[in-house]
Amino acid sequence: MKKTTLLLIGIILVSSVLAQPGACRDPKMMHRPNKMAMMDREHRGENREQMMVFRLTEHLELTAEQAEKFFPVMREHRAIMDKIDEEIFEANKVLRDKIKDEKEISDAELNNVLTKVDILRDKKSDARKKFIYSLDEVLDNTQIAKLAMAPKHFKNDKMMKKG
Repeated sequence: MKKTTLLLIGIILVSSVLAQPGACRDPKMMHRPNKMAMMDREHRGENREQMMVFRLTEHLELTAEQAEKFFPVMREHRAIMDKIDEEIFEANKVLRDKIKDEKEISDAELNNVLTKVDILRDKKSDARKKFIYSLDEVLDNTQIAKLAMAPKHFKNDKMMKKG
């Protein structure tokens, strides 16, 4: 009786673990859970991208022709912005490492990083302006105005927040 009860509990526990989302059912993949996590992360990124395309198309009231011209330019702009964000992250790495290691940060180091970050933020602002002004061939003025305000609009939208 005890053995049967323990066996049932064991089966229930194992089946509960395997029933979880992302549980690895392929024995060959058991040693690579990070690969599955990366695939899941990529899938979420694709879903987020699709949701952004849908929401912007709806928000800007894009025609099919406009969307066909707009989204490639938008993706290129996002790649530029992501690159600048990475540069800002890397510039701040010196300070993060010093703070983490509880080391003293010199005035020169602080000023150097702050100057780099300010320059990169200016570069990001300039890239955004260039992107917005480049859309006059694709969007009308109302759509450009809506897009210029869209980041704040979507930031406040719970569906667009990262999970």
